[in-house]
Amino acid sequence: MKISVITIAFNDRPGLSKTIESVQRQDGVELEHIVVDGGSSDGTPELLAGIETPLTWVSERDNGRYDAMNKGAAMATGDLLWFMNSADIFHSARSASFVANEYFKQPFKWGYGLSRIVEDGKSIGVAGRVPFEHARFLIGGHVIPHQAAVFERDFFLKLGGYSDNFGLTADQEFMMRASLEARPEVWAEVLCDFDASGAGSTRNAWAHYKDMMRARSVAGIQVTKSALADNAISVFFCGFTILERLLRRPLRKASPVLVGGKNK
Repeated sequence: MKISVITIAFNDRPGLSKTIESVQRQDGVELEHIVVDGGSSDGTPELLAGIETPLTWVSERDNGRYDAMNKGAAMATGDLLWFMNSADIFHSARSASFVANEYFKQPFKWGYGLSRIVEDGKSIGVAGRVPFEHARFLIGGHVIPHQAAVFERDFFLKLGGYSDNFGLTADQEFMMRASLEARPEVWAEVLCDFDASGAGSTRNAWAHYKDMMRARSVAGIQVTKSALADNAISVFFCGFTILERLLRRPLRKASPVLVGGKNK
């Protein structure tokens, strides 16, 4: 089998170099690496043109990160899609082969593992929820680390890929739709290191919960007996998340903590 690793980038040549090197270090599985650059002006096209190992890439203007990710998915030929944005890296040289072996044992539509959150070269926590709790995910209380998630290519395309009107929560909105079709396989395995300097890391909690409420409304999803109750629970979890982050902030430099998840 083959895994297509899709990397989007824009004016982040150093981060993209890290991701490319990480993909090249993967062992024990056939990989296809696709880089979709948004027309960078920092030397990224020159970097890509100079890569000697097999690499499929394009550098041109797009309509945002999720348009770029959909473009990469359309270019892919692998059995599984793995979206690894620039500056994110695989946790170990065997991360991709771990997922490939799991798929070989029992094919799945999609699945996810854990993501180590890295800031200034230091680990500050682990993102991901094991086991998967469907109702809490739909409410917005659980964020799935997208860079630690993989999707069967045909399943991804059947669902229509990412919506381009949900901002930075489009990955969670897609996984919401995916979860209604098939429950994910979940692995208590750190699969990637996530660069916490990304845009999604600095996003406030209310923006995430608001988008998840909107996603439920658009999809006609109701978790409890009423949409009003769903939204009230979302507001509760949002307040709890904000409080948790405020309490955690002074301790951040002292020791790593387990967090519910930050998403790029």
